[in-house]
Amino acid sequence: MKLTIRKLHPCLGAEISGVNLADDLDDATVDALRAAWIEHCVLVFRDQRITDAEQIAFSQRFGELEIFPQAENRAVTHPEIFNLTNVGDDGEILPPKHETVQFVSTTQNWHTDSCYRSIPCNGAILHGIETTSDAGNTLFADLRAAYDTLPDDLRGRIEGLKARHSFEYMRSAKKDLPPMKPEELATVPPVTHPLVRTHPVSGRKSIYLSPIYMEQIEGLSDAEARALIDDLTEWASQDRFVYRHKWRPDDVLMWDNRSTMHLVTPFDAATERRVMHRTTLLGTEAVA
Repeated sequence: MKLTIRKLHPCLGAEISGVNLADDLDDATVDALRAAWIEHCVLVFRDQRITDAEQIAFSQRFGELEIFPQAENRAVTHPEIFNLTNVGDDGEILPPKHETVQFVSTTQNWHTDSCYRSIPCNGAILHGIETTSDAGNTLFADLRAAYDTLPDDLRGRIEGLKARHSFEYMRSAKKDLPPMKPEELATVPPVTHPLVRTHPVSGRKSIYLSPIYMEQIEGLSDAEARALIDDLTEWASQDRFVYRHKWRPDDVLMWDNRSTMHLVTPFDAATERRVMHRTTLLGTEAVA
């Protein structure tokens, strides 16, 4: 199988052609995809009409899969699938105030996945089953390039600092979301990670930034911590570091969670259907 790799942005993002993700891929192809994933951080596969089972099988070639902590956001038949959708089981668009819609709307803020775990995920694979006509794009920021170009004063402010990440803190920002079930909350207690991390494969340093989950920074007041998080977010989300993905039906995206943060641009969830199925690659190394 011959892969073609086309860069989509100077920093990150590459479109991959010449592969069908539904196939039983040979080891050489998987190794080539893994190398491209580490280099480009975000891989785009077009026209991949895959089932949930096929998505899971492809994802498992890159590691064990994570199970999302909230049961209502998991697919019933395939718990490895995290549903990002505004469409109910009856096929109808959910009311804007519905808990599922409110929760999914949190992805419209910059974040990295599963930063609330002691070992965050390595990455994720997202299948766009129903996509919006114009909005609902996904933006990815290259936190390696953002670190490399940090002004000296900002770099000096973050070296050695650690931040507290909390799933409950993220949810508390959405007033329409009810409290988590105690048994779910117990699975995701707050954790602390350094603000600068080193990729375990490439060795490149990056900012470890997930603004909506970052509750505190050790040694700083709440106001100082929020100001620093805002400064880092403003720096890292400049266009020169950001790849913007315009979704088409049956796009599949695979991203490296250790080098990027991402968000979804707002769309009219009351009138436009958006159905995405995500698998998540379990983390293998603590942030360091």
